Amino acid sequence: MSGALIALWIAAGVLFALGLRARRVGVPRGVGTPAPFRVAARLPAPAIVRRIAARPDTLARLRAAGLDAGVSAAAVGRARAGGAVAGMAVGLGLGVAAAPAALLGPVLAVGGYLLPDRWIARHRGRRREAILRDLPDLLDLLGVSVGAGMPLDAALAASATRLEGPLGEELGRTLRDLSLGSPRRKAYEDLAERAGTPELTRAVAALTQADELGAPLRDAVSAQATDMRSAEDAAARERAARAAPKIQLIVALMMVPAVMLVVMAVLISELARQIGVVMGA
Repeated sequence: MSGALIALWIAAGVLFALGLRARRVGVPRGVGTPAPFRVAARLPAPAIVRRIAARPDTLARLRAAGLDAGVSAAAVGRARAGGAVAGMAVGLGLGVAAAPAALLGPVLAVGGYLLPDRWIARHRGRRREAILRDLPDLLDLLGVSVGAGMPLDAALAASATRLEGPLGEELGRTLRDLSLGSPRRKAYEDLAERAGTPELTRAVAALTQADELGAPLRDAVSAQATDMRSAEDAAARERAARAAPKIQLIVALMMVPAVMLVVMAVLISELARQIGVVMGA
């Protein structure tokens, strides 16, 4: 049994080394990809697993997470396939040591397959929060700039230089698309698609309407900024209201038993002292 386990681990190590040495299109190290993602993208996997892992919606997910410039859809597919193979190999290795543990193989394979998507979803959520946090400021800047007589493109450029984070980067990318001759409606629609937030989609609709119909932009963006801040305040109050019962539960489960133990210790100590006095008498 031990010899078979050692042989299995040696074979897994050889396959792992061959996967790392394979000349494939890897994941750049400068895009913040975690080490398990890079390793999984280089692991050898059967062709059928790679075909299943290469889902057509991967590029859209990467764009929504802001990772499409540094991570390719093919690399994500290879990471899914490599994670599934690694999970199954670990499960089989555990099964050699203890037969019932082999049932963990499919579970670990599914977990390894889903880990890249989990990483992309986490980036997408953080990016969406950053965009929503900066969007009211962007709308205020646009309203003030346009109200002062600045052209829309110049107002967008000035706002992009003042904003940091994903929203400023997306504005800069939209301005570059416009400078390269992309139609304005198409550039705005691409901005809304990359951001993937309904709030920014409404702001883009206001920009398109102001550009094509000559509608006043200042009032529209100012009203949207006010509505977004009101919604953010309401969401913060709702989160605070949901947190109160959790805090009370923690107090009830942690602090109350500790206080009761302290009280009981004092009572037992006092009772033991009084009993000792009586027995001594």
